Amino acid sequence: MVKKIIGVGATANDGTGDLLRDAFVKVNDNFTELYNNWTNLNLPEAITDLGISDGSPGQFLTTDGGAGFSFTDITLTDIGITDGTANQFLKTDGSGNFAFAGVTFANLGIPAGEDGQVLTADGLGGVAFEALPNGGGGASTLDGLTDVSITSPANGQVLSYNAGTWVNAAAASPLQARTTATGTTSSIANNASVNLDIAGFKTYSLLAIQTDKAAWVRIYANGALRTADASRPETEDPLPDAGVIAEVITTGAQTVVIAPGTIGFNFESTPTTTIPCRVTNKSGSTGTVAVTLTVLQLEA
Repeated sequence: MVKKIIGVGATANDGTGDLLRDAFVKVNDNFTELYNNWTNLNLPEAITDLGISDGSPGQFLTTDGGAGFSFTDITLTDIGITDGTANQFLKTDGSGNFAFAGVTFANLGIPAGEDGQVLTADGLGGVAFEALPNGGGGASTLDGLTDVSITSPANGQVLSYNAGTWVNAAAASPLQARTTATGTTSSIANNASVNLDIAGFKTYSLLAIQTDKAAWVRIYANGALRTADASRPETEDPLPDAGVIAEVITTGAQTVVIAPGTIGFNFESTPTTTIPCRVTNKSGSTGTVAVTLTVLQLEA
């Protein structure tokens, strides 16, 4: 059958064109012929109609180099990248090419170091090779203290850092040794009193008080409490909150043992190592009074 042309006349509504029914008969005939011819072609509706087995999710349709096609998984070798060995990484040469290679410091932008150097961080994300501390060198690994020029320690020693050098040193004792704190008053008349500040510790254990002549010695927690108690006579005991750490009256050059030992402390608003004292000369003549405290430090 040839294609049927619908007559539309020379001009609109001139009465020479096909009737409406006749026109749609031609349309149906033309469509029928096209449909029948398409059906006769037996075109495939799915890829399996072409004899290609369906693949799995994520696979690609590939050619075998001839006329055959199939769904397969894509590997790096399929796109021309030679397979690498274990622990290698895929890197680019910056021109669109890729290859497997081992990672080196140079690959990471770190200049190669020299024999015996170690890799150090600058705290800002950068790293570099540097010489070992204390002049170490010539060793490619750190197998022991000798690799960093430190001799093996003796029994009981510890590794100590001093002015850029690591050395072996005796371990510091966690305990403090008792010591003495001494102060001397200005020259004062007999029975006169004066304040005396002795350099000591913020907190301490008081073990003994020594004078070089007869004297009344009072020790306080801070200067304000010393001032408030200054007018108290020696025959009167201090009030419980007077801040008196200890007090003694000697009859000459004498050491008074404080037994049991008492805890002394500086109670200024900002604690200091000053031990506030008040000393009364009872020697019978004008002169200075030397006071020595035996103490044990209890606070740094």
